Amino acid sequence: MALSSRHFTWNVVITVLLVMTMPAASVLLAMRVGGVQASGSKGMLLSFGAILTAVLALIALFKLIKLIRYPVNQTELMARAVVNKDFMLHIPKTDDPMLGRASQDMNRILETYRKDQNELETRKNYYDRILRVMTHELRNTVTPIVSLTDWMLQNPDAQSEQERQEAIEIINTQAHNVCSFLESYRQLTVLAQPAMSDIPATTLFRNIQALIKAEKGADRVRFETAGDVILHVDSSLISLALMNIIRNAIQATDEVEEGLVTVLASMPGGKPLITVTNNGPEIPQAIIEQIFMPFYSTKKKQSGSGIGLALSRQIMQLHEGTLTCSSHYPYTTFTFQFK
Repeated sequence: MALSSRHFTWNVVITVLLVMTMPAASVLLAMRVGGVQASGSKGMLLSFGAILTAVLALIALFKLIKLIRYPVNQTELMARAVVNKDFMLHIPKTDDPMLGRASQDMNRILETYRKDQNELETRKNYYDRILRVMTHELRNTVTPIVSLTDWMLQNPDAQSEQERQEAIEIINTQAHNVCSFLESYRQLTVLAQPAMSDIPATTLFRNIQALIKAEKGADRVRFETAGDVILHVDSSLISLALMNIIRNAIQATDEVEEGLVTVLASMPGGKPLITVTNNGPEIPQAIIEQIFMPFYSTKKKQSGSGIGLALSRQIMQLHEGTLTCSSHYPYTTFTFQFK
């Protein structure tokens, strides 16, 4: 298919010229035949030439139709791929000046479609998980309130003043828990589109270092850059994402002798990369992706909102980048890959 399309433009041009000129040539030959005696050899030759020219014109016409069908078939192929959600289809490349641009455009459309479909599927799975977690957390928080208020309504005279006060305190605590949970969820859903600008990694690291220097364990963090790394990012959002990961890394090394957190910016392959590495406990491979789910926590002591990793990954998605984790003793590394 690629070979037949390589000279598509020239084939079309030549065939169109043949289709346009051969009928005229056939007519001229036929007129010449009319002026020559039928018994003459010259007349027979001209008659044969006229017929041959007409036949060649018909062949050229059919070839032109076939050539025109080629890009139409390619378009139909692309349309079927979209309808059938065929993510593997790729239109063959060609050096032809006309089909080359068309195939590039069709592949670009297919790539955009694949990207959109993958993003939609990812978002669907993401919000399905959030919904399950929300349902679980809200049920666990509201159930004690319902049970306690039912008991108070059914036994109004069997409660002492102290019991009523304790019940109100429990209800108030649970209500605050619900509000805190919903506020955490709101943070995941109200992120604005990033305001992009260029910022050197050294400047970004210096700002983050200033923000965390008063926190416990900040002395274990080392910032490094390999070369001149320039990031095209929303510095506020990326700072928030990095600080979430760095704080988690500090907590992971709290009980580690000579605990260390290394934040490194580099440019492998010309693309900015930031890694946050700590020598804390290994994260089991079975839960390596679950840690990015909202409200999921591996900490022994329940603290914070449980959305730091999910929020950081969402920030990277807004930057069309990725945030991944790999954990193999003695190091756990979070990787920020920018486009």
